[in-house]
Amino acid sequence: MSTTLPASRQKLVGGFLFFCLVAIGAALIWRTFGEQVAVERTETKPIPPQQTPEGNVLAVFGEAPRFSLTERSGKTFTKGDLRARPWIANFIFTSCAGQCPLMSLQMRKLQGLFPADTGFRFVSFTVDPERDTPEVLTQYADRYEAEGDRWFFLTGPKEEINRILNGFFLSPVDQPAMHSIRFILVDGEGQMRGYYDSSDSGAMNQLIHDAKILLRTK
Repeated sequence: MSTTLPASRQKLVGGFLFFCLVAIGAALIWRTFGEQVAVERTETKPIPPQQTPEGNVLAVFGEAPRFSLTERSGKTFTKGDLRARPWIANFIFTSCAGQCPLMSLQMRKLQGLFPADTGFRFVSFTVDPERDTPEVLTQYADRYEAEGDRWFFLTGPKEEINRILNGFFLSPVDQPAMHSIRFILVDGEGQMRGYYDSSDSGAMNQLIHDAKILLRTK
């Protein structure tokens, strides 16, 4: 007796198998993409939930890590150079075509909102120090109209950059594209006072609000 399926059932079974293969392929692609996004936003240590300030009180997340790196000017730049001044930090790399340009535009906006007389400083650490030499960082900084005496671009050994990331409770990176996209608010005593997702407009508005609180309470 023949076991060959009728043509109509063959088409039905074939269509079902094709659908399954498509679904499996889509799931694998989504899993890979999702893992990449998760790596980019993963912290090595749990950061306490961002607290809504009560009155003029901001949360304290610990002391920002010490560092001694090379600024785009070629000079050595340390955490001590920021003493008694509030500052905002982020991590970028100059060949980035994704979030980094947006982060740098936001930092330029903050530079305008908090002019020199506020005392605010801005610090961008590169996560691609092999490519981002002081000369490359200078060209990048000029593109975003960074004020040389207030917005600093720092590079140094990769191991040191990863140590600094860890000190900020952020993941060390093996590939530049997997770096954190958070901004970190630091007060004049070197204490970390807030973390802000640069892809979230509400979080960036909160950063501006919290920075103003630091100015009122310093």
